[in-house]
Amino acid sequence: MVPEYNLQDSRNMPNTKELRRRIRSVKNMSQITKAMQMVAATKMRRAQNQATAGRPYTTTLNKAVMALLSKLGENITHSLITKNSSDTAAALVITTDKGLCGSLNTNIFKVVMQFTMNDERKTNNPVFYTIGKKGRNFIAKMGKDLIADFENSDLVTFRTASQIGKLVSKSFIAGEIGSFSVIYPNFVSALRQEPVVMPLLPINLESLKDFYDMTLQEKDTSNKKQETNEDGTEDFLFEPNLSELLDFIVTHYVQVKIYQALLETKASEHSARMIAMQNATDNAKELVTDLTLSYNQTRQAGITNELLEITSALAALE
Repeated sequence: MVPEYNLQDSRNMPNTKELRRRIRSVKNMSQITKAMQMVAATKMRRAQNQATAGRPYTTTLNKAVMALLSKLGENITHSLITKNSSDTAAALVITTDKGLCGSLNTNIFKVVMQFTMNDERKTNNPVFYTIGKKGRNFIAKMGKDLIADFENSDLVTFRTASQIGKLVSKSFIAGEIGSFSVIYPNFVSALRQEPVVMPLLPINLESLKDFYDMTLQEKDTSNKKQETNEDGTEDFLFEPNLSELLDFIVTHYVQVKIYQALLETKASEHSARMIAMQNATDNAKELVTDLTLSYNQTRQAGITNELLEITSALAALE
């Protein structure tokens, strides 16, 4: 709010020239924030469509992996499913390159600090992979080990997720890390983005079942329900055989989950920036109104003082 000025004391009043300058400056700023809001809204619609379009495939793949692991039972020997001897936790932190997106990155940083504190009490000092300059700088300020930093492109591609998945899987198989999680903002709506910690390696059948139960509850009741087995999984046909499919499907599962996290982050970023710029534009308009009122009061006070001086001069001449 603009401070109130005593109209009887001209020393406390800003001059009209200064107020006009401030009004013009705030109006220019509101035009910039309005333009940024429109750009973010356009990008948000595209990113939101990509994120929502990828969810059905991710859900179906999750069910397929769960069905495959259920059929294999105790015969699972894949290196991405079996725990290794390492007790070093690793996490991929996905943030933005730029600011002006509200508390999106701050919420991610809080989750990263909780992840670090929880793991330091049980395991070795966790290590991190990052996407986004904000997350990279935060990890560096915390003094944590940064294994790799990936480019945060405006266009999300599966190639980036594939590269990250291969690097992380290789480290897990080599025993350099004992677990791997993805920390990212999950897109719920334009007004809501929730920070999520998604455990990814080693692949756990119980976590897959929990994910299936969650998606089953969120499923639209108007859609026709698919036939399911007694264990709750859909009836999948695996060819040529389960053993040959295992290596491909678990590797692809890791890459797809990372890719979906990238899509969710991009939709969350543009949504948060659109809302932040909308709030900034509204605040600028409110400030212009207050400054205009102050300008009118100052101008009126100046006119009143001039009239008093003229009246006093005429009275003195009489």
